Amino acid sequence: MSQFNSRSACLLCFACLMSVQSAQAQPDPYTPIPPGFDFPANNATLERFRKTENVAEMRRHAWLVWAGINQVAPTGGPVWETWYPADFVFRPEDTTEALSAPRRRIRFEPPRQLLDKNAPEAAGQSMLSLVLFSKESLEHIRSNKLHLQSTLDQLNTGFPAGTALPDRKIPDFSREGVSLKLRWQVVKQTGLTEQPIWDFEPTRSDGQGNPESSWKRKVLIDPSRTLIPANETQGGSHVVPLNSFYQIKLDTPELVASARGAVLNDYAVLVCMHLTTKEIDDWVWATFWWHDRPNNGPYSADRHLDVTGVWRNYLMDVAYDSNTPREFDGSPNACMNPWLEAGFTSGMSSNCMTCHQRSTWPQVPFLPVTRGSLAPTDPFFDGKTKLDFLWSIGDRANP
Repeated sequence: MSQFNSRSACLLCFACLMSVQSAQAQPDPYTPIPPGFDFPANNATLERFRKTENVAEMRRHAWLVWAGINQVAPTGGPVWETWYPADFVFRPEDTTEALSAPRRRIRFEPPRQLLDKNAPEAAGQSMLSLVLFSKESLEHIRSNKLHLQSTLDQLNTGFPAGTALPDRKIPDFSREGVSLKLRWQVVKQTGLTEQPIWDFEPTRSDGQGNPESSWKRKVLIDPSRTLIPANETQGGSHVVPLNSFYQIKLDTPELVASARGAVLNDYAVLVCMHLTTKEIDDWVWATFWWHDRPNNGPYSADRHLDVTGVWRNYLMDVAYDSNTPREFDGSPNACMNPWLEAGFTSGMSSNCMTCHQRSTWPQVPFLPVTRGSLAPTDPFFDGKTKLDFLWSIGDRANP
């Protein structure tokens, strides 16, 4: 039977609870990842997984952290929904507001990496984005004044002559630091909404990447039914219920204004998330995306039983290293999210760590996306300050 029409009563109750949550309801106080989800994991243990190329353990850990951030916060939403949005983290003014004060204020924006002039024109045109930070990441950015370009300029020009390239960097984040990048799609409150599905089948070989507009298959999202026969199709497309996604009802003018193409009482469904934790020096990079066949294929492997509800409908890939484990042809490790990288030239064989290691001040274009590591002393870093892998710092710092 279908996972979408035979879930237990408990699971259905959970889905119903999640579906009625409004992003603008009474805000939660900040809620960290609770104990019991292997976070932060022992640094030496994770480094051993990396050195021995123990993919199963790397994935097990990433699934557990995924389960942890999706635990239910005190007023009903997932833990991450209580975290700090980028516009608050990088606000220009300094205030004395208590960091424990509620900051759950979702305001969508276009995916910034798809605003690059060299990005595929069709990629992400109807997509929404959200970037969130844990309290530890917020505190690190604010206490070191990394939200200001003047600080970054001072750091970059202030290194003593002869400072080795590996040491030209901002202060390292703490091991509890987490950064999230989420993408959403608008689903209409009535009728069927199409959503492309990535089945790992490239459709274009013209060097322009494979944006979602080119994917071979689509599903149809039905907001009117919670139980749909497993194999129901219309026009050859699989029909799935809205409650198989994590969703936010766009029930305020503020939310609607930030969600292009939406009207009041439409929905935003979460189609993917990058989850990045500073548990090792190069960060742990896990990336998740929704799929209507979430129990098939290698990206479903090692999913922990603590992952429950709609969160089991997401696939995952993970990277602890830019080079290893090597691909079948001996080339450097690839780790990408179809919603975020497939649309770029070479995006399907890219590695998120490789891209983020190039985050520096002064800032450089992030394209092309590629894979394989740069040496710490690579001339690319000459005259630049490393931003501890976070493009957000250089991208959002205030003049």
